[in-house]
Amino acid sequence: MSRDRYAVGTHANIETYELPSGLWYARTRYRFPDGKRRYVGKSGTSARAATRRLTDKLLTVKSHATADTSADTKMEALGAEFLKSKKDKSPNTRQQYAYALERYVYPRVGGLRISEFTTQRAQELVTAVQNDHGPGAAKTTRSVVSGMMNLARRRGATTANPVTGLEPIKSDGDGAVPVPLPELPTLLANVRADARSHKIDMADLVEFSAGTGARVSEICGVRWCDVDLEAHTVRFKGSVIRVKGIGLIWQDHSKTDAGTDRIVTVSDSVIDMLGDRRLRMTQPTPHDVVFPTVRNNLRDPRNTNRDLADMRERCGFGGPYTFHSFRKTVATVLDVAGMSPRAIAEFLGHKDPALTQRVYMSKTVGGPAAANALGAAVRAAA
Repeated sequence: MSRDRYAVGTHANIETYELPSGLWYARTRYRFPDGKRRYVGKSGTSARAATRRLTDKLLTVKSHATADTSADTKMEALGAEFLKSKKDKSPNTRQQYAYALERYVYPRVGGLRISEFTTQRAQELVTAVQNDHGPGAAKTTRSVVSGMMNLARRRGATTANPVTGLEPIKSDGDGAVPVPLPELPTLLANVRADARSHKIDMADLVEFSAGTGARVSEICGVRWCDVDLEAHTVRFKGSVIRVKGIGLIWQDHSKTDAGTDRIVTVSDSVIDMLGDRRLRMTQPTPHDVVFPTVRNNLRDPRNTNRDLADMRERCGFGGPYTFHSFRKTVATVLDVAGMSPRAIAEFLGHKDPALTQRVYMSKTVGGPAAANALGAAVRAAA
């Protein structure tokens, strides 16, 4: 006759018997996570006392065996464990994860158990966030809940990640509008002629962005010790971010691993601008940064984005251009100049050349097919 099977984490009936010493002993066969059954027992002054002590021990055994995460764990508790597992991430990334959990995930599915979070419910969550807050928030939400379910799978609380079956998230558009190369000289000339741009020390920063395509957080974080005027290179080692409850900090890495510690060669016009700027700056700056605020503090990337937005109408920009517009223009100029997607991705600090090719290389920008096309365009504005 075959033995009755029972699930991992459960036990057979408890049996009790009296020992020669007069104590009572309660025992049962418990099925451990490795699938094997082993006897677990406890003694007591009576059968009832022994059974009670054994029951307490079984609860402890089960708690250790499930690693505090099971199919019955609530999504809100899983989210907290997910955040704990991301201690190696940058403060800004952890802050984004925490915001997505509190703002989008917990209000909609925080009370569900892991076993109840199906592909259908994951799709409903992401769709609702996209409808209410846009594709960017939806992508962050999908990334967070996917990470949560991968954690649950590693801990044995589920056998599959339901997020992998979701529909792709469609963006509202193509993102930032690239600056057409013929417009670039006029745009930079207008910025240099704008008194307000000089008063808030934005003119050099905008020219540096147009000449390097760097992220605004990287521009705010570039240091003089990473600028080699003789070699015509800039090393992007760190970035400036705002951390909730702390403020602005300089961190020793960029947005991606591929973007961290990259060295790029820049045009003569950018080097000339940096050389002139170096002579004008006589006071030490926080973390040796090249582009501090006028009060000699770290520059906030968000405020810098707003400053550029304020300059659009005042400086007669031909479109709703942002710092990412310059980034797309640089990518396209390098593409037209004959650089490979891999080389352009390394220049911009992208991990995936396919992303660079798909999102950043807009063939509508145009420009001369020469390696110094960008430098020539910037010099034309001088």
